[in-house]
Amino acid sequence: MSAIEQVRSTTASAAAAAPPISGRYDGEMSQPQPGKFALDLRIDVDSAVANSPVMNRISGDIYQIFRTVLPGQPDRVARTYIESWIVDRPTVTPAGDHVEIAGDVRFWSGVHPAMNVVIRIGWDDLQQTRVATTMLTETGGSQRSFACRRISDCFRNLTLEMAVCASVNAQPLRPSYDTGWHDNRPVSLPERMLSIEAAYRETGVDVSISPNVSVVDDSAPQFRSWTIAELHDAMETHFSLYGGTWPNWALWGFMAGAYEEAGVGGIMFDAAAAVAAAPGSQGPERRGFAVFRSHEWFNALIQGAPQNQEQAAAMRQFLYTWVHEAGHAFNFLHSWDKARPDSLSWMNYDWRYDQRNGSDTFWQRFAFRFDDDELIHLRHGNRSSVIMGGDPWSSGSHLEAPNLAMARVEGAAPLELVIRAQPRFDFMEPVLLEVRLRNLLHDAPVTIDKRLAPEYGGLVVFIQKPGSHIVKYDPVVCAVGTVQPLVLTPGQPEQSGSDRFSREIFLTYGADGFYFDQPGEYRIRAVYQGHGDLLVTSNTLRVRVGSPSQEADRLAQDYFSDQVGLSLYLQGSRSPYLTQGFQTLRDISDRFSDSMLGVKTATALANGVSQPFYRIADPESRKIMRTASADPREALKLTEKPLDVLRKSNDKNLNLAYARVVRRRAEYHEEAGSVGAARTELSTLQHDLERRGANSQVIAGYAALAQNLAGSSEPGGRSSGTRRASASRRTARRSRR
Repeated sequence: MSAIEQVRSTTASAAAAAPPISGRYDGEMSQPQPGKFALDLRIDVDSAVANSPVMNRISGDIYQIFRTVLPGQPDRVARTYIESWIVDRPTVTPAGDHVEIAGDVRFWSGVHPAMNVVIRIGWDDLQQTRVATTMLTETGGSQRSFACRRISDCFRNLTLEMAVCASVNAQPLRPSYDTGWHDNRPVSLPERMLSIEAAYRETGVDVSISPNVSVVDDSAPQFRSWTIAELHDAMETHFSLYGGTWPNWALWGFMAGAYEEAGVGGIMFDAAAAVAAAPGSQGPERRGFAVFRSHEWFNALIQGAPQNQEQAAAMRQFLYTWVHEAGHAFNFLHSWDKARPDSLSWMNYDWRYDQRNGSDTFWQRFAFRFDDDELIHLRHGNRSSVIMGGDPWSSGSHLEAPNLAMARVEGAAPLELVIRAQPRFDFMEPVLLEVRLRNLLHDAPVTIDKRLAPEYGGLVVFIQKPGSHIVKYDPVVCAVGTVQPLVLTPGQPEQSGSDRFSREIFLTYGADGFYFDQPGEYRIRAVYQGHGDLLVTSNTLRVRVGSPSQEADRLAQDYFSDQVGLSLYLQGSRSPYLTQGFQTLRDISDRFSDSMLGVKTATALANGVSQPFYRIADPESRKIMRTASADPREALKLTEKPLDVLRKSNDKNLNLAYARVVRRRAEYHEEAGSVGAARTELSTLQHDLERRGANSQVIAGYAALAQNLAGSSEPGGRSSGTRRASASRRTARRSRR
């Protein structure tokens, strides 16, 4: 119970009978510069919305007001955001005809003298709250006062614009779930009907969904699933506010058919929304997300009340996915990323919580809400770190510093986590990290999740930059989906095989831009968050980025841009929004063809041209069209020089890079109808790896790959025989960048 509610429960005064005072207030400065500034005030001391927890905070955003006066016309008013502040646990004193709230002010940024605030809220004869007179007083006596009227019982407002693919344009288009439908629920859970709007209203956000839902025609031949690049391109084409003024309390939600990895049920777009930003700038982020209606989670969805528990669970998952992905746009990380793996929050995963607390316990305990720290962030956090298009995703991290950076395993762990990379990278060379999990038990298997890419949240990577500043690598996108379990057999001394699993991950570019953008030594550590309470930390890896040559230094201005970073992250996307980035990488691959910078750049570009690209080329028809065909022969041409450079190298640290190029070229050969050439290159790879002392199981894997080449795939298509329909190949594009 909040402070004011405690007073009301024991007081028979008019204040006790008055309606709630919490909510959003807005008004202009009254003193010392009337009308010069404005205050957006949020008061959170009693419950104004049913099932909405009270956080006992007040906060405010200060704006400067500009007025343009033209003869014979109404004044034009513009507001410029200045800064935000918060008061933790204010004192609340109700009286007969008003309530007074006071506390010490804490600003989120900048240097300020000590300050306190006193807010007096009165109501009229009908017991309706009216005006919040707010006085900010600095040490020394300087004061600023504002007269703010209550404009909402919520703390934030959000406009959600939606689009849907024609292939899944059937009811229900949006979730509507009665919390009493499924039997597995908390005993004391209040029964109510939850939609996207209702769920967020309980958080203190008034969500308004645009009535006009865009329908995207995805009937193009052979189009089966969406890539990240195509989703980004669709948002840029379809989001009516995309080219508007940012930051903005606006969000784009897209219900698509299937993602390129079938296990993904939802995904949040992040920095990739900034593909049109000028080179070298950081564009708006956290503006869009997608839910994939064809995911198996939603197979049992029906419109209206469910007839069985399977249908109820499908609608519950539908609601969860929409709320979860939209939550990322408010700058919410996953619960375990904030050292709160047992949080009963929309931002946790049910299966991850159950691994720690027992089967089916998440839904048995979940009250369909965000946790308290998340509510404080959403309602009272620094405006820039909450609003869409503001600070980059994960900045602020709900008032917390990055966690687990210093974690260490003590005692015997069932798994070993090893990270490896080449010890030196050329300036601008893409950084890829090999991540390997190995079963250390000699008498029992260990199950892991194969999805080691940071996009899935199971692996966290920390980077210590030159100068000792530690940052967490945050990927451009964040995906939610089903686990891909893999059983690692008991390990045997001096042997290797199915007791280990390796994956390459891309670290060059993420939500915060380029992570290896200056010469010097970097240290890298990783943490794998596995079953239950399992946290496994890696070795500390030292790598060095070399100083640029004169030519590289001249190109750095063009290279370190969002266009180039996203082109690399998306592996050669052919979105027209990234044309400049693609051309810059093409120039670099030609100029530095004999170095690893050129090798990796050309390999990324080849991946892009090897597959078709679909986009909404005509905004009026909203029809998906193939705007670029797959060109496996061009991909082979692009990777000829990388193959030659890597084949001639005897550096064992480049074995993975060599194998990756050959593996991709085998796919390109297969799609071009030259299976014999694919087998030849795979055979040469086996001999070279054997000569370099590579793992015998790895070598055997490439032998099996050569044996399994079918030779019947359709060049450029998306049928079952192509790269796009192969789960392992789709995973390769995300995890082996």
